[in-house]
Amino acid sequence: MNVRRPRRRPAEPARRLERRDTDVRRGRGQRGSGMVTALVLMFAFTAGGVIWLSRDVNRRVSHRSAAQSIAFQAARTGAQQISIGSLRDAGSDELVIDGPRAVEQAGAVARRLFIEYGVTGTVDSVSIDGEVVTVTVTILDPAGDVTGVGAAEPETGP
Repeated sequence: MNVRRPRRRPAEPARRLERRDTDVRRGRGQRGSGMVTALVLMFAFTAGGVIWLSRDVNRRVSHRSAAQSIAFQAARTGAQQISIGSLRDAGSDELVIDGPRAVEQAGAVARRLFIEYGVTGTVDSVSIDGEVVTVTVTILDPAGDVTGVGAAEPETGP
């Protein structure tokens, strides 16, 4: 009777087995870490973008409101510069605006309001059409300049 014995494989050195087991364990712990890192970075950049955009939009809306307010107050000041002769003429219902003085006062008020609002701006134009004074101002901002227009006319009291 011929009995075959299974062939024995030569034993591998112990060091080689240890290294192979360590490599297998190392690889198992790293599965998905690249995806997690990518998601964390994506959410961080998205959150940063949303914060930057909200701050930028908020500042732009604030500057638009300030430009409108400054332009209107400057126009109102310009409209208050009425010629003394038209005030003394009791029979006339028409008020005449003193043009040079209105332009000067409207510009001065706008420049003072730029300082009080804490913004940098310019007075683009002051125009007088009959009894209506129109002032155009621009607030300068690195994100984009904002323009405001205000108009006012003088009124007589009761």
